[in-house]
Amino acid sequence: MKIGAKGKKILTKVGLELTRINFVMDYFLKWGEKEILKQLVVKNERGRPIGAQEEKYYVVTNLMKAFEKKLKENALAPTVRDWVFNKLIGDIILNWADNHPEAAERRKKELALPQFMTISPTQMCNLACTGCYAASSKKTAVTLDYDILDKVIEQKRDLWGSHFTVISGGEPLLYKSKGKTILDLFEKYNDNFFLFYTNGTLIDKTMAQKIASLGNVSPAISVEGFEEETDARRGKGVYKKILEAIENLKEAGVFYGISFTATRNNVDKILNDEFVDEFFGERGAAFAWMFQYMPIGRGPDFDLMITPEQRRNLWFQERHIIKDKGVFFIDFWNGGPISDGCISAGRKGGYLYMDWHGNMMPCVFIPYTVGNVKTDFFDKGKDLNDVLETTFFTKLRKWQENYSYKKLSSEAGNEIVPCPIRDHHAEFNKIARDSDATPVGKTAERSFKDEEFIKDFDEIGKKVAEATKDLWETEYQKIKTKEPSKAQ
Repeated sequence: MKIGAKGKKILTKVGLELTRINFVMDYFLKWGEKEILKQLVVKNERGRPIGAQEEKYYVVTNLMKAFEKKLKENALAPTVRDWVFNKLIGDIILNWADNHPEAAERRKKELALPQFMTISPTQMCNLACTGCYAASSKKTAVTLDYDILDKVIEQKRDLWGSHFTVISGGEPLLYKSKGKTILDLFEKYNDNFFLFYTNGTLIDKTMAQKIASLGNVSPAISVEGFEEETDARRGKGVYKKILEAIENLKEAGVFYGISFTATRNNVDKILNDEFVDEFFGERGAAFAWMFQYMPIGRGPDFDLMITPEQRRNLWFQERHIIKDKGVFFIDFWNGGPISDGCISAGRKGGYLYMDWHGNMMPCVFIPYTVGNVKTDFFDKGKDLNDVLETTFFTKLRKWQENYSYKKLSSEAGNEIVPCPIRDHHAEFNKIARDSDATPVGKTAERSFKDEEFIKDFDEIGKKVAEATKDLWETEYQKIKTKEPSKAQ
């Protein structure tokens, strides 16, 4: 007996409803863990470094366990739970190929197929943090037109089957255009999951309840450590407001996490066990994203970049957090092995970035644009696929493939240093100069022209590569076991 699409949908709904019973949910989660282990580690069909496959296994299952814990504690609003089981799993994951035949064809052909976009819809912010990559403040009022934002979300879903959107800033909760706020966008695109970075100061009880009512939104609140470190960078009293926001989100049943920026000054404090236990234990954060300071944006300062030695030491602590503490934790740079290297420029499974002007860029941390989404693409009858086919994006993806992405384990470049602009600056500079890229901001302009700057930046990357070479070779490329190594 053949089961049609409608029948499959009904069976899926019934199965998902059964997961409301704890022992059924336990069974499916254990089955899911075993299946992930089999696909990533045992089969490893792409021949990726086995240590990287193990790390992916830990990270993915850590997120599953965090969600399961919230469910069993009744810590999630019904809207959140229902969206994950019915919309994300039932409609998006299980029926992705049926719903997006053109994107499925692109996937088969190994064409550029971004999994998500990061969008900064406004540069406005109520804070003025030291070294902000976006140089945001109350005075920077540039905001993207809502109609453009709406069209971009629609196209990325329809062209690429992309149902994940990251909203950055500025402060997203300050966004307003044509009477619409960012929450209006979240509500309209209920078939997208939105992760948004926020300073947390605007999340009162009412805002937390609004976020919870949507079900498809997860905030990542920016912290810099404890009170002393956070207030030093973000302003006096901000840390206390962050703790209030966290309590409001917990009370409303929102699945939330944290994000932080590692600098030379705070790197030894933000990932110690006390910090991890505080935020992932008592405070209930479910995930963490970490960014190492990049000298772009407001007052770029190379002295705030972490040293090669600090970056190596950071790797050990991050491993401890992932494997021993069981936390879903991603370092945008050191976590390169988890994502098979650099994910910029719309790589398959990767992403691209759009700022508050509509500038299309390969990455939040690559401030070079291939044009404005409205005037250079939409107004000329082009779409987001044309952004992917620009020379700059194409050359960056080719660099990714040649460095590690399409290499077997023994040939792959060190993915602990995956970033073209940060870790391989001279190579990146040549790609940018030889393509249709235009620098955005003074730091990017300087990188185009100042040979001394290029040399100094490139030297930093070489030192980090040397400091992590043995880790890549012994911990990723040369691990022979087909089972995840036990936590120490």
